[in-house]
Amino acid sequence: MIDLTPAESLPILLVDDQPENLRTLEAVLDPLGYPLVTSSSGHGALRLLLERDFAMILLDVRMPGLDGFETAQLIKERTRTRDIPIVFLTAARDEVSEIARGYGVGAVDYVLKPFDPELLRSKVAVFAELEASRRALKRSEALLSGAFEAAPIGKTVLDTEGRIVRSNPAFAHLVGRELDELIGVPVADLCEAADRPALAATFEAAARVSRGRSLAERPSIDVRLLASTRAEIWVAMIASAIEAAEFAEPLLLAQWVDLTVRRRAEQDRAELLLEQAARVQAESVAERLSKLQTLTSALEALTLDELLPRIAARLAELFAVDLAEVEISGELEQPVVVRAAGGQMQTGPVQSLVVDEDRWRQVPLVIEGASVGCLRLALPAGGSFSPTERSLLQDAADRAALAIRRAQLHEEEHRIAVELQRGLIPKSLPEVPGVTLAASYEVAGIGVQVGGDWYDAFAMTDGRLGIVVGDVTGRGIRAASAMGQLRTLTRAFALAGEGRRTPGQALTLLNQHQLALGDDHLFTIIYAILDPARGTIAWANGGHPPPLLLASDGSCRYVEGGNGLMGVEDKSYETFEESIDPSSTIVLYTDGLIERRGESLDAGLERLARAACGGPEEPAALRDHILAALLEPAGQRYDDVTAVVARLHK
Repeated sequence: MIDLTPAESLPILLVDDQPENLRTLEAVLDPLGYPLVTSSSGHGALRLLLERDFAMILLDVRMPGLDGFETAQLIKERTRTRDIPIVFLTAARDEVSEIARGYGVGAVDYVLKPFDPELLRSKVAVFAELEASRRALKRSEALLSGAFEAAPIGKTVLDTEGRIVRSNPAFAHLVGRELDELIGVPVADLCEAADRPALAATFEAAARVSRGRSLAERPSIDVRLLASTRAEIWVAMIASAIEAAEFAEPLLLAQWVDLTVRRRAEQDRAELLLEQAARVQAESVAERLSKLQTLTSALEALTLDELLPRIAARLAELFAVDLAEVEISGELEQPVVVRAAGGQMQTGPVQSLVVDEDRWRQVPLVIEGASVGCLRLALPAGGSFSPTERSLLQDAADRAALAIRRAQLHEEEHRIAVELQRGLIPKSLPEVPGVTLAASYEVAGIGVQVGGDWYDAFAMTDGRLGIVVGDVTGRGIRAASAMGQLRTLTRAFALAGEGRRTPGQALTLLNQHQLALGDDHLFTIIYAILDPARGTIAWANGGHPPPLLLASDGSCRYVEGGNGLMGVEDKSYETFEESIDPSSTIVLYTDGLIERRGESLDAGLERLARAACGGPEEPAALRDHILAALLEPAGQRYDDVTAVVARLHK
């Protein structure tokens, strides 16, 4: 689980030319606690960036004038702002090439509209935290570099051959040479020949000495340096091993104290200890953050069955071991172990491997104060764990426990929301002379929260039939609960007054009711009335995908006409009506039927029309034909799918 507490007080910049989008973003991100600054244009955003710093930028791709790509490019061209993370906001209809273009101009991520609030908050928290860590690390590196360069005693960084990799000005002044002249020079060549064997032995001892030793215990020696004038300078040299970073060779830090100013040098040694501790801490924090981020990013939005093998595999990779196990016990009769061993994955109640006891490293998985299992690593023969690695393993266990708990809660919420939503879907469809109905509601996969899809159908006076299909923004139990309220209200407004209200009047009242309540749920809806006696369809559309009309001659077209999203502003919704053939079929649906990631909406509409026009006439058979043609496999489905098919007949 991601910590949503602000890492620092820098604000987040929201850029979108649509005021309603900015209001929605502010409402979604307000719980994070970061200061939020908005701009309605790319030019406005650039002006704000001249005045202050930001933790990150949420930038709409499509804006008039200076669009998101151009704005991002200008931001990245400025030295002051080029490192600020940019996350693009874009509609699902944007082409893959445009997404690639966004990454090309420096974006770190994309969020597709309509976005999942929880996912958006998580991403914003992650990137804001990383930006705060980057700034802190940059300040730390600048401090350490400045301390090295400004130190009053001579300092040199040496490679394994004793050659100078880096020197500070004090050492260059001590030996009377320019800094550039010293790079690559064996430091022994700057010493009196008689002192060189003892100097080499001191360096060898320093390479073997633990960094945890006190300064007094570290190898030191008094030697004579030769200045450029060939004058001898007696100095005390103290050697320290610099811990090798990944993919880098070990180094030595040699410090040269002029013995003529020994009293002053004693003061500088205390400063040196602080500097070395700060360097070790900065390097350790940076490495730990990087590794934990690698683990955390691999655990997002996974089911429990997907999560446990991923944890085991990433542990084996992070700690470079051949065997890593995740054991879950809790209330299970027999613990379940997921094991990554030699690149192979084993899942289930597996038998323990025979491994020397001293090779195991184990930490508990604790959720809400209770142990529910553990993480185990088997070190290679003769291997050991450093204090940093032990600390990292404990941090990894904490992150894994949170991810496991999140997956458990997500699955439980998914189950409750599905039960709630299925309980609100009509158990049966009304029977109206002259109309045959078929409907379907398919939930998304368990890795995705249930949305707010619904449908309803009811008989009206004079043999008419009312059909409603809607979709509430957001996911989970709240969206399903809001859907139930909207379904009840829509039916009440439609049937009041003996069902004489037009669809537009019913939607106008529904919209006004939601605005009066102050409900933050936005939704789309279409309400249609079929009149088989007159051969007409009347409808009002509140931002919903258009119905598909199949005529008796085999042609098909989308029934256009409607108004914008519901729950945004107070306005009237228009009623449209037209005559249809006696044997026409109307298909109403939610966007989950036509939308696919990385694909334009037009492509989905065309796919639906092609499938429906080539399908059977009977509504139930046509419904099944459409779902078979358009639905992705359950594991790849990211949204709920609702479809209602109504056919007129004599």
